[in-house]
Order: sequence, then structure tokens, then C-alpha cells
Amino acid sequence: MLYIEKKQEPNELIQEKRKGLTDYSNLSGKPKEAVQVSLLEEQGCLCAYCMRRISLENVQIEHYLPQHPQSENYDPALTIDYRNMLAGNKKQAGKFENLTCDQHRGNEPLIVDPRDPVSIEKIKYKTDGTICSDDAEIDKDLNITLNLNCPASYLKENRKAALDAVKQALHDKFPGKKVPKQQLERMLKQFQAKTNGRYAEFAGVIIWYLKRQIARA
Repeated sequence: MLYIEKKQEPNELIQEKRKGLTDYSNLSGKPKEAVQVSLLEEQGCLCAYCMRRISLENVQIEHYLPQHPQSENYDPALTIDYRNMLAGNKKQAGKFENLTCDQHRGNEPLIVDPRDPVSIEKIKYKTDGTICSDDAEIDKDLNITLNLNCPASYLKENRKAALDAVKQALHDKFPGKKVPKQQLERMLKQFQAKTNGRYAEFAGVIIWYLKRQIARA
């Protein structure tokens, strides 16, 4: 998972609110597409939760504070609050236990928050690609609510592959040697930045690894 710095809401959404938009269910057409494009730009075309590549063809607007149409505490205003919107992947199918991210979450509340850098710092990874946390509530979010270690999704294997590729690149450049801290810092900046508007897929696990190596250097 990556920290998402929320930007200004798109002008198209502002205009819709001025015209009387009060509920997300009534957002459609070009204004909705403008929101999707803005979210993709913020997130570097990665899902807010699993870090898989997403695009305008498969993006789904996710609400961090979920929509509760049958709840007494349901507030339609939250559904059109741009800060409450994230981009997820809508093209998932199959059994519920094989779904991930917002498709598996449903309306369950979350403690882990990709909009909060402190929350993201509580996430770590294992060498086999498992995403986890020492914080029990966040670990529950990652493993159960969002189902980010689901075997059927191959997310663990993909995170491991992304991490192993970086480890191999460092090994090839510095065979049998300690990697200089400056090299680790340069690589960290590379993965923290977007290339052509995109983050590297599964960049979160790589950033976590490089930060840990820098701290040990």
C-alpha cells in the first residue's frame, strides 16, 4: 500500500455540487470520468489497496468511509467528498473469498488509511510477499477485510517478484559488496516518483524494503 496525497477536487465535481449534486449515486458521465482521471493521477494508476495497475477502463471509485444506505449514520455528503474518494479495481469476478480490496471489503470500516502516512508506516512485508502489520487492527484490515494475501489473487507472488527484481538489480550492480547508502537513497527516490504519470506496480513493498535497508546502512 502507498501513501496517497489527496489533491484539489476536480473542477467538474465542484460544478456538479454547485448544480445541486448531493449524493454520489447521481454522479455520472463526464463529471464522474473527471473524478476517475483525477484519482488515477493521484495514485499513479495503482489500486489504493493492492497496488495493482489500474486504468480508466477498470477503475472503480471507492469511498474510504463507506456508503451505508441503510444506516442511521449514513451521510450522503460524504459520498461526494473528494477526500473520501479513492481509486480501486472493479474488474474482479468469482467467489467472494477470492475477491480483494474494496470488492471484498464491502461496507466494512477500515483502520488502515492510505491517505495517512503514519498508517502506511505501520505496514510491512515478509520475504514471501505477505503484507502485514504489528498493529492488530491494521493487520486484520490487510489480511481479512481487504484480503490482500488471498492465494487466488497472486498478490503475494507479485509483490515478491517486484521485490526480488530490485534485490537482484542491486546484487548485479554490487556483487558480493555492501550496497552504498547513496545508491539505496537514489533508488528510493526513483520508486517514490511517477514515470509518465505512473508509479511502478507494487511500489509499496519496494519502498518499504529500501527504507529498511537505508536505516540499516
